[in-house]
Amino acid sequence: MVTEIGKKLSRRQEKDTLVDKNILKEVTVSPSIVQNKIAFEKERQQDALNRKLEMRPSKVDLKLRNILKQGDSNDSLYKSGEILDFDAKAAKLKSCLKKRPSRADIEGMNLIHNSTLSPTIVEKQRRLSRSMIEDSLEAKLRLRPDIDELAAKNIVFCETVEVLATFRKSEYNRRPDGDVTFKHLTPQLKVAIRNELNTYKKTEMDVHEDG
Repeated sequence: MVTEIGKKLSRRQEKDTLVDKNILKEVTVSPSIVQNKIAFEKERQQDALNRKLEMRPSKVDLKLRNILKQGDSNDSLYKSGEILDFDAKAAKLKSCLKKRPSRADIEGMNLIHNSTLSPTIVEKQRRLSRSMIEDSLEAKLRLRPDIDELAAKNIVFCETVEVLATFRKSEYNRRPDGDVTFKHLTPQLKVAIRNELNTYKKTEMDVHEDG
């Protein structure tokens, strides 16, 4: 154990080496000198960073190289090295605004409410419109034919419910066949089948006569 510790102590670095690597602070000098040295090193790093920032390309250069995408701010609207034509965009926008319906038309479509009216009047208009719709539905319900009229037209609805038994799923496979024929038909074969069916309907299929 003592031998192993001695080996580790023999391999450790000297104090001067640790001070040079900035691992150990040099205590032989005045603390003010150490602080000045730290401040000087910080200023040196700051100057190096400022020089790198001064050498970096501007936004325009990055956009011309297609490194930075086009933005929406006024100072970054460039495309192929030229400022975008705002006048053309403004004219296009004005033409679109001219085509939009007026406020009166939108209010007539009942898409927005007339803001100049009192809220109580708007609520009364809404209730009146709802009442008119209800009256229209009730009138249509009153005009619908009764059971006798439907029976006279041979329109009869069955009032009984029938429940028929069927096979259990264990007795036959209810799942569709995954390898059915229609999945393998080519477009040409589909056209040929349709033409053959139409020919059969025109020439061979029996059609009942109207009574």
